[in-house]
This record gives sequence, structure tokens and C-alpha cells, in this order.
Amino acid sequence: MVWISLLVALSLSQSPAADQAGRVSGRVTLLGAGSPVSGARISLLPAGRPSGPIGPPPQAISDQDGRFVFDQVSPGTYFLDAQKSGFAPADGSIRRETITVAAGQSTNVLLQIQRGAAITGKVVDSNGEPLTDARVVVLRRMPMPAGGARGLPPMPRLVPVPSPGAQTNDLGEFRVFGLAPGEYFVAAAPRSVAMFPMGAANPASERKTARTTFPTTYYPGTSDQAAAQPIAVAAGAEVGNILVTMQPVPAFRISGVVVDEEGHPVPDAMVMLMGDPRGGGLMGPVGNSRSLPNGRFEIDDVPAGSYRANASIMMRTTASGGGIGGGAVSWSSSASSGGGAIPQQPVDIVVADADVTGVRVVAHRPNPQ
Repeated sequence: MVWISLLVALSLSQSPAADQAGRVSGRVTLLGAGSPVSGARISLLPAGRPSGPIGPPPQAISDQDGRFVFDQVSPGTYFLDAQKSGFAPADGSIRRETITVAAGQSTNVLLQIQRGAAITGKVVDSNGEPLTDARVVVLRRMPMPAGGARGLPPMPRLVPVPSPGAQTNDLGEFRVFGLAPGEYFVAAAPRSVAMFPMGAANPASERKTARTTFPTTYYPGTSDQAAAQPIAVAAGAEVGNILVTMQPVPAFRISGVVVDEEGHPVPDAMVMLMGDPRGGGLMGPVGNSRSLPNGRFEIDDVPAGSYRANASIMMRTTASGGGIGGGAVSWSSSASSGGGAIPQQPVDIVVADADVTGVRVVAHRPNPQ
């Protein structure tokens, strides 16, 4: 109740005076048709750096006539963003609308969105058997600087687009929807790793004898981004029969120890292995583990590639005077392989053709408040 009272008081103290507040209203329609779009979620986002506390932006839902309104808006410049499931995000020819709200004035805006395109298909193994629970994302090509080398052209890179992605069903089928027209690439990876693993490092008795796994695979069936085949989609269209074939590759183990700044082992730390974006690691966590009482950890089923490891540990505190509520602090981390000085930034971990041992992950304690 105390927190609620404080939040209400803070909100009231930050509300603009009646003669200083502006009003934003508008209508959401379908691009090319002009018909109203109901149930769209409109967000009012500040264009510059917010001067006060950061919180969720004001939102409104369009009515049956596609109309929406924001009252008591502080003067300033804002972005208006309209989204609805199954419709394309603000992209390409449809961009976020920029508006300026003046004190005591009303602003009316017309927002247009379009029906999203979809890509459907199937993920199978080398024998043509469906792979269930595989993660599927769509990506677009984005030019990137050529590693700081002067005189060289930008290097293309594939980055995920803002879409919900998909997960294959029991038949290996997937459907990614809500895409703007354009050219895309499809990538699949094995099922997601648990974000908060309950167990510690795998004991020897539970290690798998088969040392193979599936790497991130780009349509039609390659782990090399440069060999990925693009898929063109038109506005509101559906492109089907996209078959992604995943080939098993040798799997390796990464092991090491989690320590604090003084070199003491850290038990029960969560070690997360992430793909290095510079090497095409775009599918999020590759593996994770919890450290043993001696700080040791192991992560299995890692294909060859470039990775980065980090460790964190959650410390829960109970509020005094009633015992309700609590807090959590996450330690930041860095990684190094082998001995020597501990760097302040994560160090790349490269898996070539053998297990990687001796990885040292440092969990930094939070600064005292």
C-alpha cells in the first residue's frame, strides 16, 4: 500500500497542469483500403531522452472505428507506433509517425498499418524426420562495418526482425507471421535451453554417449550465413513449403570455474553461453549450467563456433518489518580462458575440434549502496 501511494503521488506530481497539457487523437486504418482497424495497440513514445523516471509508455486501443485518444499529454515530441497481431510492424514505407504536442493544443494523426505476410514450412533432420520444438526466426540483411578496416566495403550481416518467431510442432511445422513485405532469411536451432536451470553441472553418469548436436541452420540447410538463401514475400502474402534440413555435427563440452574478483569459487552461479554475433550467433543462449560448490561448471552439446560466457547469481533479500516483498541483485560477469590477469570485458571462447577446458568466468559483486 505504501508503494501504491508513492506511485500515485509521483504520477500526480508529474502530470502536466491543465493549461499546459496537450491532447493526441487519431485513427488507425488499413493501408491501401482506408478501412478502420480496431483492436490495434497504439504507444506514445517520447522522441528524446526522458527527463523523469523511465516507465512503460502510455498506450491506447483503437475502437471499432479505429479511433484512439491520449489526454493530458506533456508538451514535446513523440513517436506514435501502432501494432496488432497479424499485421506488419512499422517498417519500410510505413514508419513511426512523429508528432509535436504543444501546450493546450490538440493533435490529430492518421496511422496506417498493413496486413502482415507469413512464411510457413517444416524443419527436418538429415533423414527427413521432423524436428519438434525447434526455434525458428526470420532475419534480414544489414550492412555492417568491415571490422574497422579502411577502404573495405561494409560486410553484410543477418539480424532478426521484430516478429514473434515460431516453434515447430509435433510434425516439425512452423509459421512465422506479421511480416512486412521484403526479403528474409529463415534460421532454425534446437529447442531453447532453460533460462534458469535447476541442476548443476552434469554428473558423469548423466552425460550422453552420442556427441552430436544440431547447429543453427539457415534455409535451405546450411550453417554458413553466406550460403543462406533469401525468401521474398509480398504484402499480405504467404510463402509456404520452406524446408529447412538440419545436419548433425560433432558436439563438444565447455568447462571451467566461476570465481569472484578475489579468485574465490562461486557456487550456484548461472553460467550462460551465448553465440558471438560476429560469428553468426543470432539464436540466443546456446547452453547453460549452474556451478557446483567448488565453482566448477560444464556445458555440453556445443557445436564448433565462437561464443561468449557470462555468469550471474541472484541474491534474494527479505524486507524487514513484516517480511513481505524482496529484492534481487544480479552480479555482472566477464570471462577469460586460462590463467593470468582477469579482463573486465568478456573474452571470446572458440570451439574448434575438441572440448574446451579451463574457462574462467568472473562474477563481479555489486557495488555497495
